[in-house]
Amino acid sequence: MTTTDTAWTTQQGTIRKGMKVIAADGVVIGTVAALEGEELMLEGGSHDFVAITQIDGISADAVLLSDRGDATFGLGATP
Repeated sequence: MTTTDTAWTTQQGTIRKGMKVIAADGVVIGTVAALEGEELMLEGGSHDFVAITQIDGISADAVLLSDRGDATFGLGATP
C-alpha cells in the first residue's frame, strides 16, 4: 500500500480516499486521506488519524467509528 492509492480493502469493507469519517456520536471528524498500516489518516478535521480497529462500519460514502475507544480510554492505565 502506498499513499498514492485511492482505495483500500479492509476486513470491514473498502475504504476510499475522500470518504467522511464519522464518530460514534454522529460528528464528522474529517475525511480519509490515506491508509497507512493500521491507521486511517485524516484530512480536514480535528484528528490526524484513527486506528482501523475503531471502525464499526463502512457505507457507500462514509466510515463510521465505534465508541469503544472512548469507552475504554484510560482503563488499566496508572497515573
